[in-house]
Amino acid sequence: MKSCGPCTQCCRVLAVEELAKPMGKLCVHARPGAGCGIYETRPHSCRTFECVWLMDPEMPHRFRPDQTKVVLDQDPQGLWLIARCDAANPQAWRRNPMYAALKAFATEHWGKGKLVLAVAGRRTWVITPKADIDLGEIDPRSGLKVVEGPGGVTIEVSASKA
Repeated sequence: MKSCGPCTQCCRVLAVEELAKPMGKLCVHARPGAGCGIYETRPHSCRTFECVWLMDPEMPHRFRPDQTKVVLDQDPQGLWLIARCDAANPQAWRRNPMYAALKAFATEHWGKGKLVLAVAGRRTWVITPKADIDLGEIDPRSGLKVVEGPGGVTIEVSASKA
């Protein structure tokens, strides 16, 4: 069974409301190379979060977030695969083997109601089989709708909460 080990990438990229920790800032309880300093008493949102690397027994070690600088996450409905990057390293999702894996997932699931996103702070990209679409800075709670038509891909960002 996999464990987080010394990885603390989620401690940097995720917001933790219970600790008033914004996304993109390293948690004050993180001990780089040693894990969480309050592991036994960590907040509920930290207890329930599991990155895709941790959940997928088949995913190789080279995809561990501290190796790629990308935390793979999913939305609660499992419709979005989200590559969360540290805002200080916003292009980490573009490096292989991560980029090749994200493109392959996007290609396999395109048109089946699943999206692949890359997020660094509030900046978001949609990864499609043909192109990577920079949406700029959007509210992370925004709803996204992707429509592929004869003229290409159209992305709609709505103010509704996802």
